Amino acid sequence: MAYIYLLNLHEKIDKKLIEAKKSIDTASNEPEKIKFIQGRIQALSEFKEFLNNNLNSKLPRRIRQRLKENQ
Repeated sequence: MAYIYLLNLHEKIDKKLIEAKKSIDTASNEPEKIKFIQGRIQALSEFKEFLNNNLNSKLPRRIRQRLKENQ
């Protein structure tokens, strides 16, 4: 149960990525806001990649399987 925070972190990052990708469509006429959102998407993507590369192998098998199902 101690590793569930990693799964929750993945879920929160996914939600933030979805929100950012939706908001980029609504800010089509504001170039500064688009650049900000693109930077946010890039930072979230890099953080998610870091988690995948460095921390997922340390998760228990049951949680790794649950994470794969959610992706």
